[in-house]
Amino acid sequence: MRYNKDECEKLIDESPLFHLDRETEPSAYRREVLKMVEYLYSYLMAVNAGKYEEYAVEIVDTAKRCIENYEPDQGRFINYFNSSWKQSYGHIVGRELVKNTFAGVHFSEDDARNYRKYMKLAQSMGADIDSDSFKKMVSDAMGISVEAVEDLQHMAESKPVSCTYVNEEGEEFSLIDQLDSGIYVESAITENDNAIAFMDLIKIVFEKLQERQKPMMAKLLTSKLALLTTENEVLSDYLHSMPYFDEEIFVECIHIGESVQAKEISSRLGVNEASTSRSWKNFKDKLTEGMKERKN
Repeated sequence: MRYNKDECEKLIDESPLFHLDRETEPSAYRREVLKMVEYLYSYLMAVNAGKYEEYAVEIVDTAKRCIENYEPDQGRFINYFNSSWKQSYGHIVGRELVKNTFAGVHFSEDDARNYRKYMKLAQSMGADIDSDSFKKMVSDAMGISVEAVEDLQHMAESKPVSCTYVNEEGEEFSLIDQLDSGIYVESAITENDNAIAFMDLIKIVFEKLQERQKPMMAKLLTSKLALLTTENEVLSDYLHSMPYFDEEIFVECIHIGESVQAKEISSRLGVNEASTSRSWKNFKDKLTEGMKERKN
Protein backbone atom coordinates (compact mmCIF):
# COMPACT_ATOMS: atom_id res chain seq x y z
CA MET A 1 0.00 0.00 0.00
CA ARG A 2 1.30 3.46 -0.91
CA TYR A 3 1.10 6.30 1.60
CA ASN A 4 1.30 9.98 0.77
CA LYS A 5 2.91 12.17 3.43
CA ASP A 6 1.30 15.44 2.30
CA GLU A 7 -2.17 13.90 2.12
CA CYS A 8 -1.77 12.41 5.59
CA GLU A 9 -0.63 15.73 7.04
CA LYS A 10 -3.65 17.44 5.45
CA LEU A 11 -6.03 14.89 6.98
CA ILE A 12 -4.39 15.31 10.39
CA ASP A 13 -4.47 19.12 10.24
CA GLU A 14 -8.09 19.25 9.07
CA SER A 15 -9.41 16.64 11.49
CA PRO A 16 -12.36 17.91 13.56
CA LEU A 17 -11.23 15.72 16.48
CA PHE A 18 -10.04 18.48 18.78
CA HIS A 19 -13.15 20.56 18.18
CA LEU A 20 -15.39 17.82 19.50
CA ASP A 21 -16.52 17.49 23.11
CA ARG A 22 -15.82 13.95 24.24
CA GLU A 23 -18.51 14.20 26.92
CA THR A 24 -21.42 15.51 24.82
CA GLU A 25 -20.38 13.97 21.48
CA PRO A 26 -18.89 10.61 22.51
CA SER A 27 -19.72 8.68 19.30
CA ALA A 28 -18.33 11.33 16.98
CA TYR A 29 -15.27 11.73 19.20
CA ARG A 30 -14.48 7.99 19.24
CA ARG A 31 -14.94 7.83 15.46
CA GLU A 32 -12.48 10.69 14.89
CA VAL A 33 -9.99 9.19 17.37
CA LEU A 34 -9.90 6.00 15.30
CA LYS A 35 -9.46 8.02 12.12
CA MET A 36 -6.65 10.08 13.67
CA VAL A 37 -4.79 6.95 14.77
CA GLU A 38 -5.07 5.65 11.22
CA TYR A 39 -3.86 8.99 9.80
CA LEU A 40 -0.85 9.04 12.12
CA TYR A 41 0.08 5.46 11.31
CA SER A 42 -0.22 6.18 7.58
CA TYR A 43 1.85 9.34 8.04
CA LEU A 44 4.75 7.41 9.59
CA MET A 45 4.51 4.76 6.89
CA ALA A 46 4.80 7.54 4.31
CA VAL A 47 7.83 8.95 6.13
CA ASN A 48 9.65 5.60 6.33
CA ALA A 49 7.66 2.37 6.16
CA GLY A 50 10.75 0.18 6.21
CA LYS A 51 11.90 1.76 9.44
CA TYR A 52 8.60 1.92 11.34
CA GLU A 53 6.32 -0.81 9.98
CA GLU A 54 7.26 -3.41 12.59
CA TYR A 55 6.32 -1.02 15.42
CA ALA A 56 2.58 -0.75 14.69
CA VAL A 57 1.61 -1.43 18.31
CA GLU A 58 4.01 1.23 19.61
CA ILE A 59 2.77 3.73 16.99
CA VAL A 60 -0.87 3.17 17.99
CA ASP A 61 -0.01 3.48 21.69
CA THR A 62 1.90 6.72 21.09
CA ALA A 63 -0.89 8.10 18.90
CA LYS A 64 -3.55 7.39 21.55
CA ARG A 65 -1.38 8.91 24.28
CA CYS A 66 -0.83 12.05 22.21
CA ILE A 67 -4.54 12.39 21.46
CA GLU A 68 -5.33 12.01 25.15
CA ASN A 69 -2.80 14.59 26.33
CA TYR A 70 -2.82 17.15 23.52
CA GLU A 71 -4.04 20.70 24.12
CA PRO A 72 -4.66 23.04 21.14
CA ASP A 73 -2.45 25.75 22.66
CA GLN A 74 0.51 23.35 22.31
CA GLY A 75 0.72 24.16 18.62
CA ARG A 76 0.24 21.98 15.56
CA PHE A 77 -0.75 18.44 16.55
CA ILE A 78 1.49 16.73 13.97
CA ASN A 79 4.52 18.46 15.53
CA TYR A 80 3.42 17.33 18.99
CA PHE A 81 3.04 13.75 17.73
CA ASN A 82 6.39 13.78 15.92
CA SER A 83 8.15 14.91 19.10
CA SER A 84 6.45 12.17 21.13
CA TRP A 85 7.16 9.50 18.53
CA LYS A 86 10.82 10.48 18.32
CA GLN A 87 11.09 9.94 22.06
CA SER A 88 9.17 6.65 21.94
CA TYR A 89 11.25 5.37 19.03
CA GLY A 90 14.44 6.34 20.83
CA HIS A 91 13.38 4.17 23.77
CA ILE A 92 12.55 1.28 21.42
CA VAL A 93 15.95 1.50 19.75
CA GLY A 94 17.67 1.79 23.13
CA ARG A 95 16.02 -1.41 24.35
CA GLU A 96 16.95 -3.23 21.16
CA LEU A 97 20.55 -2.02 21.34
CA VAL A 98 20.92 -3.48 24.80
CA LYS A 99 19.25 -6.72 23.71
CA ASN A 100 21.43 -7.04 20.60
CA THR A 101 24.61 -6.05 22.43
CA PHE A 102 24.15 -8.78 25.03
CA ALA A 103 22.55 -11.41 22.82
CA GLY A 104 21.32 -14.43 24.71
CA VAL A 105 21.32 -12.68 28.10
CA HIS A 106 17.98 -11.73 29.61
CA PHE A 107 17.62 -8.23 31.06
CA SER A 108 14.55 -6.74 32.64
CA GLU A 109 13.27 -3.37 31.41
CA ASP A 110 14.79 -1.76 34.52
CA ASP A 111 18.17 -3.39 33.80
CA ALA A 112 18.15 -2.11 30.21
CA ARG A 113 17.09 1.38 31.31
CA ASN A 114 19.78 1.54 34.00
CA TYR A 115 22.43 0.35 31.55
CA ARG A 116 21.55 3.13 29.09
CA LYS A 117 21.61 5.71 31.89
CA TYR A 118 24.95 4.43 33.13
CA MET A 119 26.51 4.62 29.67
CA LYS A 120 25.34 8.21 29.21
CA LEU A 121 26.76 9.21 32.60
CA ALA A 122 30.04 7.39 31.97
CA GLN A 123 30.44 9.25 28.68
CA SER A 124 29.51 12.69 30.04
CA MET A 125 31.40 12.79 33.34
CA GLY A 126 34.85 12.31 31.87
CA ALA A 127 36.13 10.73 35.08
CA ASP A 128 38.08 7.57 35.84
CA ILE A 129 35.30 5.00 35.73
CA ASP A 130 37.23 2.67 38.04
CA SER A 131 37.56 5.28 40.77
CA ASP A 132 35.45 5.21 43.92
CA SER A 133 34.48 8.85 43.35
CA PHE A 134 33.04 8.04 39.93
CA LYS A 135 31.02 5.13 41.31
CA LYS A 136 29.69 7.39 44.07
CA MET A 137 28.73 10.10 41.57
CA VAL A 138 26.84 7.60 39.42
CA SER A 139 25.24 6.04 42.49
CA ASP A 140 23.96 9.45 43.60
CA ALA A 141 22.86 10.49 40.12
CA MET A 142 20.94 7.27 39.45
CA GLY A 143 19.70 6.61 42.97
CA ILE A 144 21.18 3.11 43.09
CA SER A 145 23.80 1.41 45.26
CA VAL A 146 27.52 1.44 44.49
CA GLU A 147 27.30 -2.35 44.10
CA ALA A 148 24.64 -1.87 41.40
CA VAL A 149 26.94 0.61 39.65
CA GLU A 150 29.71 -1.99 39.67
CA ASP A 151 27.32 -4.52 38.10
CA LEU A 152 26.61 -2.00 35.33
CA GLN A 153 30.35 -1.52 34.85
CA HIS A 154 30.77 -5.26 34.35
CA MET A 155 28.00 -5.17 31.74
CA ALA A 156 29.76 -2.34 29.89
CA GLU A 157 33.11 -4.10 30.01
CA SER A 158 31.60 -7.24 28.47
CA LYS A 159 30.16 -5.29 25.54
CA PRO A 160 31.78 -6.31 22.24
CA VAL A 161 33.19 -3.61 19.97
CA SER A 162 31.23 -3.20 16.76
CA CYS A 163 32.17 -1.52 13.51
CA THR A 164 28.60 -0.24 13.21
CA TYR A 165 26.58 2.18 15.28
CA VAL A 166 22.84 2.70 15.54
CA ASN A 167 21.80 6.12 16.81
CA GLU A 168 18.62 7.05 18.65
CA GLU A 169 16.86 7.56 15.33
CA GLY A 170 17.53 3.94 14.43
CA GLU A 171 19.95 4.89 11.68
CA GLU A 172 22.91 2.56 11.26
CA PHE A 173 26.36 3.85 10.42
CA SER A 174 29.56 2.04 9.54
CA LEU A 175 32.52 3.44 11.45
CA ILE A 176 34.83 2.55 8.60
CA ASP A 177 32.55 4.26 6.07
CA GLN A 178 32.41 7.30 8.33
CA LEU A 179 36.16 7.28 8.62
CA ASP A 180 36.43 6.99 4.85
CA SER A 181 34.13 9.95 4.23
CA GLY A 182 35.50 12.20 6.97
CA ILE A 183 32.12 13.96 6.94
CA TYR A 184 30.39 14.81 10.20
CA VAL A 185 26.89 13.38 10.47
CA GLU A 186 24.90 13.99 13.65
CA SER A 187 26.27 11.67 16.36
CA ALA A 188 27.46 9.38 13.60
CA ILE A 189 30.86 8.31 14.83
CA THR A 190 29.34 6.47 17.83
CA GLU A 191 29.14 6.55 21.61
CA ASN A 192 32.46 7.27 23.32
CA ASP A 193 33.40 3.78 24.43
CA ASN A 194 33.00 2.26 20.99
CA ALA A 195 34.71 5.19 19.24
CA ILE A 196 37.70 4.98 21.57
CA ALA A 197 37.98 1.24 20.96
CA PHE A 198 37.83 1.95 17.24
CA MET A 199 40.61 4.55 17.49
CA ASP A 200 42.64 2.05 19.49
CA LEU A 201 42.25 -0.46 16.67
CA ILE A 202 43.41 2.17 14.19
CA LYS A 203 46.47 2.67 16.41
CA ILE A 204 47.28 -1.06 16.35
CA VAL A 205 47.04 -1.21 12.55
CA PHE A 206 48.97 2.07 12.18
CA GLU A 207 51.85 0.92 14.35
CA LYS A 208 52.35 -2.16 12.15
CA LEU A 209 53.00 0.03 9.10
CA GLN A 210 56.49 0.56 7.79
CA GLU A 211 58.00 3.80 9.07
CA ARG A 212 58.04 5.33 5.61
CA GLN A 213 54.26 4.80 5.33
CA LYS A 214 53.34 6.41 8.63
CA PRO A 215 53.64 10.16 7.79
CA MET A 216 51.18 9.93 4.91
CA MET A 217 48.77 7.65 6.80
CA ALA A 218 48.88 9.92 9.86
CA LYS A 219 47.82 12.87 7.72
CA LEU A 220 45.05 10.86 6.06
CA LEU A 221 43.71 9.53 9.36
CA THR A 222 43.82 12.90 11.09
CA SER A 223 42.11 14.53 8.14
CA LYS A 224 39.31 11.98 8.22
CA LEU A 225 38.89 11.97 12.01
CA ALA A 226 39.24 15.68 12.75
CA LEU A 227 35.68 16.79 12.04
CA LEU A 228 34.22 13.51 13.25
CA THR A 229 35.61 14.10 16.74
CA THR A 230 35.91 17.86 17.11
CA GLU A 231 32.43 18.35 18.62
CA ASN A 232 33.12 15.77 21.32
CA GLU A 233 35.80 16.89 23.77
CA VAL A 234 36.51 13.37 25.05
CA LEU A 235 37.04 11.96 21.56
CA SER A 236 38.98 14.98 20.35
CA ASP A 237 41.38 14.73 23.30
CA TYR A 238 41.78 11.02 22.65
CA LEU A 239 42.60 11.64 19.00
CA HIS A 240 45.28 14.12 20.07
CA SER A 241 46.96 11.36 22.10
CA MET A 242 47.18 8.94 19.18
CA PRO A 243 50.52 8.27 17.38
CA TYR A 244 48.77 8.95 14.07
CA PHE A 245 47.63 12.45 15.11
CA ASP A 246 48.97 15.23 12.84
CA GLU A 247 48.63 18.67 14.43
CA GLU A 248 49.08 20.64 11.21
CA ILE A 249 46.40 18.70 9.33
CA PHE A 250 44.03 18.83 12.31
CA VAL A 251 44.25 22.62 12.58
CA GLU A 252 43.79 23.00 8.83
CA CYS A 253 40.66 20.80 8.83
CA ILE A 254 39.10 22.82 11.63
CA HIS A 255 40.01 26.07 9.90
CA ILE A 256 38.53 25.15 6.49
CA GLY A 257 35.66 23.12 7.92
CA GLU A 258 36.35 20.03 5.82
CA SER A 259 38.87 17.25 5.36
CA VAL A 260 42.13 17.86 3.53
CA GLN A 261 41.76 15.75 0.42
CA ALA A 262 44.02 12.77 -0.30
CA LYS A 263 45.06 14.43 -3.56
CA GLU A 264 46.39 17.45 -1.64
CA ILE A 265 48.17 15.28 0.93
CA SER A 266 49.78 13.23 -1.86
CA SER A 267 50.98 16.40 -3.54
CA ARG A 268 52.54 17.77 -0.35
CA LEU A 269 54.43 14.55 0.25
CA GLY A 270 55.40 14.05 -3.38
CA VAL A 271 53.53 10.76 -3.55
CA ASN A 272 51.53 9.49 -6.51
CA GLU A 273 47.79 9.85 -5.81
CA ALA A 274 47.07 6.34 -7.07
CA SER A 275 49.63 4.99 -4.61
CA THR A 276 47.95 6.92 -1.79
CA SER A 277 44.59 5.46 -2.78
CA ARG A 278 45.98 1.91 -2.72
CA SER A 279 47.60 2.47 0.67
CA TRP A 280 44.35 3.78 2.09
CA LYS A 281 42.37 0.83 0.73
CA ASN A 282 44.88 -1.60 2.24
CA PHE A 283 44.66 0.18 5.58
CA LYS A 284 40.86 -0.04 5.59
CA ASP A 285 41.02 -3.73 4.72
CA LYS A 286 43.30 -4.32 7.70
CA LEU A 287 40.89 -2.39 9.94
CA THR A 288 38.02 -4.58 8.76
CA GLU A 289 40.07 -7.72 9.44
CA GLY A 290 40.98 -6.42 12.89
CA MET A 291 37.36 -5.71 13.69
CA LYS A 292 36.33 -9.23 12.66
CA GLU A 293 39.06 -10.73 14.84
CA ARG A 294 37.80 -8.76 17.84
CA LYS A 295 34.29 -10.11 17.36
CA ASN A 296 35.47 -13.71 17.37
